Amino acid sequence: MNPERVEEKLAEVLRKIQTDGGYHDADLISGQIVPLDELEGFDSKLALVSIKRLARSLGINIPKDKNIFREGGRSRGRKLSIHEIAIVVAKMAVHQVEET
Repeated sequence: MNPERVEEKLAEVLRKIQTDGGYHDADLISGQIVPLDELEGFDSKLALVSIKRLARSLGINIPKDKNIFREGGRSRGRKLSIHEIAIVVAKMAVHQVEET
């Protein structure tokens, strides 16, 4: 799976979440945005929702304990941009294919 596709799907998911939440920054979402810092109201609860929706839209499994929004996949670590998240998720998807 290529990172560009993941980035596109993640941006779609985030736009929908922001629009549904009544936030006015959905149109500003791009690969350079760091969701945990730059999206209004976006917190750990919305991160979990977006991970689930992204996994479903891509047809992959993202482990519940994997925080794709932070470097290293944990609750601490540098916050990642959408572009960086897409690279992480694309690699994860490739590994899943290789394991099957």
